[in-house]
Amino acid sequence: MRLTRAGSGLLVVCAISLALGRIFGLVELYLLAAMCGLALIFAVLSTLSARVQLRVSRVATPARLRVGTPARVDLSLTNVSRRRTPVLHLRDQVQDSAGASLILAPIAGYGTAKIAYRLPTRRRGILRIGPLDLKVGDPLGLTMSLIQASDQISLIVHAELVDLGVLHAIAGNDPTADQQPIRALASGGDEFFALRPYVIGDELRRVHWRASARTGDLVVRQEERPQTGRVTVILDQRTEAFTADGCERGVSATLSILSAGWRGDDALRFLTSGSGTFADIRSRAEFDAVDEQLALIELTEAASLVRTIDETVRVGRGGTLIVVTGQLGGELEQALELARRRYGRVITVMCNQPEGTEMPADSLCFDGLRPLSEQWASTLRQPSRSA
Repeated sequence: MRLTRAGSGLLVVCAISLALGRIFGLVELYLLAAMCGLALIFAVLSTLSARVQLRVSRVATPARLRVGTPARVDLSLTNVSRRRTPVLHLRDQVQDSAGASLILAPIAGYGTAKIAYRLPTRRRGILRIGPLDLKVGDPLGLTMSLIQASDQISLIVHAELVDLGVLHAIAGNDPTADQQPIRALASGGDEFFALRPYVIGDELRRVHWRASARTGDLVVRQEERPQTGRVTVILDQRTEAFTADGCERGVSATLSILSAGWRGDDALRFLTSGSGTFADIRSRAEFDAVDEQLALIELTEAASLVRTIDETVRVGRGGTLIVVTGQLGGELEQALELARRRYGRVITVMCNQPEGTEMPADSLCFDGLRPLSEQWASTLRQPSRSA
């Protein structure tokens, strides 16, 4: 417990009145000092006698936070005692912001109060929330007691996802494909694979009514269809390749391209120049795992995009290769030229290409000035120039 600014001021007035009353012998000053002292005693006893027993829960909406998407935290506070709570001042600390400061009216015994505040989603990565502090004071506002109601929690803000439409990649061969179990079911079959949002044109018999009732939105059963093409997406992870904004555009472009390939039932493969390890995406869970990987990915100096492309070319043949990087250089252009001889199509997404420079074949510049969806659609309409 501590004194507030008003309480400290009143304590100073009490001390000065007492001193001046002793010096000048004025009864009025002694009375003023006594009144200030009684007010402080009442405030201290009131704060010490306050008993707050709350059960706090936080729920972030939506469940998967994304950069630039509105989000909020819903707080539910339940009074687990029969006594009415005093007026509560809540402060929930939020990383990269001033936090949320709220005033909560008294909660009746065994009652529940719900409040909400907005979350900042300007930055990809870990977002730390809390701890939640409660300030309990006296009716005069002279004293205050700070109570930690909940611990700090961490949420993941995922990269921005741009709708690029469905990507129908070129079919290709992979020497390791026979070693990997790929489910291939007819699109009209009855084997259940996953759930997806309802879109106009879906058959009503595909609606999953139980899941729709639980979520509040119509969802339909998705049967896994045969994978028609092969897409390999490489994200450059070199520190020297990106600016800070360019890195965020690169991560967003990578995730959006993978999403387009996923919705087109292509065989997806993802890797970065920092790890060199393939991640095959054959289920929604695997796609979500890559989504989370991209949310937490950071640039590193121990990465070689040229070596990663060379190793990828040795492993696969045919299909579509998509490389997301900052800008092109001599060795990188040579590696891409070699890849064009082995792949059906090679697309390069550059996020830091200087303005006015010549754009190579099958490439686009995602500089944030033009929407990625427009450039992507324009690039796909162009005939492939790969050998």
